[in-house]
Amino acid sequence: MTNAPEIAQWILDTIHAEKTVHQEAIVPRIVEAFGEEWVYTNENGHPAINRDVLKSLRKLRDDSVNWNREERCWRIVDAK
Repeated sequence: MTNAPEIAQWILDTIHAEKTVHQEAIVPRIVEAFGEEWVYTNENGHPAINRDVLKSLRKLRDDSVNWNREERCWRIVDAK
């Protein structure tokens, strides 16, 4: 059975592979790969990721991954 940290690692791997990942685009991929119990529709009507998964993702990601709230996406940032 899949757990939140495993899904968070999968999301992080996807971000690193694709460089930019929009939340609306990854939610259906999470449903397909792991099941509907890991997503929901938030109060603004947007597709969202289970909070336990997001907590695990925050613990896993480092400064190379940035969340853009306006665009609702994760991006790899260039190291300087």
